[in-house]
Amino acid sequence: MFDTIKINLTAEQRAKIEKLIKKDVDKKLYSKIEKISKYLNDKKFIKTAELIDSKEKVYNICLLDSKSALNDFQEKSKKAFEEDSKGKCTTLRGKTQEYIKTEYEKLYENFSNRDVAYKILKVMNVNVCPYCNRQYTFTVIKKTSTEKKIRPEFDHFFPKSNFPLLAVSIYNLVPSCGLCNKGKSASLSENFLYPYEESFEDKGIHFEIPNIIGNLLDQEEITVKLEPVKNHEDLIKQYNDSFKIDQLYEEHSDYISELLYKNYIFNDEAIESIYRSFKEILNSPSKLKHLIFGNYEPDKFNQRPLSKLTKDIIQQLVQK
Repeated sequence: MFDTIKINLTAEQRAKIEKLIKKDVDKKLYSKIEKISKYLNDKKFIKTAELIDSKEKVYNICLLDSKSALNDFQEKSKKAFEEDSKGKCTTLRGKTQEYIKTEYEKLYENFSNRDVAYKILKVMNVNVCPYCNRQYTFTVIKKTSTEKKIRPEFDHFFPKSNFPLLAVSIYNLVPSCGLCNKGKSASLSENFLYPYEESFEDKGIHFEIPNIIGNLLDQEEITVKLEPVKNHEDLIKQYNDSFKIDQLYEEHSDYISELLYKNYIFNDEAIESIYRSFKEILNSPSKLKHLIFGNYEPDKFNQRPLSKLTKDIIQQLVQK
């Protein structure tokens, strides 16, 4: 079900998110994390406690904004815990690890249900799941006390079960649909593209229909594949083995069939003819084509479902 698209955040969006996080650390998060730090100090896990023993450090952890920064911090925390564990019994080490996981799980649950999480999601404006590009992920903030809030699920790119100190790091949280969140689960992060930085588009991976003419004439069952396998065999295999991406997109055969017929009917001559009749409301023939096909550019993929599939198929048809 995965067709990773990029979450393109502007500098303005990131500044707003930083402001929201710093305010929340001051008012809510730090007091809870401070208790964890004190517990670790009491148990003589000094180096681990030092990672989270000030508001400034907690700010920085919450705002780690790249895959490498998140990974580097986790390696640092792993090394600190290992050094703290020297000379301590296995039971104490195990209990301390479990304490950290349990407390950060509570911390995340509390954070994810508060208004700040919804406000951050509204700022991000990710309206379609960045993993599957199939389902809407709108965030609705209630206007009255009787209304319910609605938001996408958060996938922890680095799973919180293995990386608890990253449980409330904003750029470790990927707004996603429920199916994708459950599908990825606690899978190893290195097997997936990081949506805040990477996408199939960046890798040159695209959807392709093997036989356009056969499909158009209804002579063959519609199939769609991720290509090129030759250059990205391991990555595509991982996504298909785990999430059946090719199979899932074949379920959209009716949509693909419509695209093929639209392309055949609304050729350049037809587009130009229709455009001449509606010049007063259309800026250009390309605007008309956009209305007919719903084709979005990569920086808009997170606004409409199946936008990458649409772009890839239209591009394939143009090249034919």
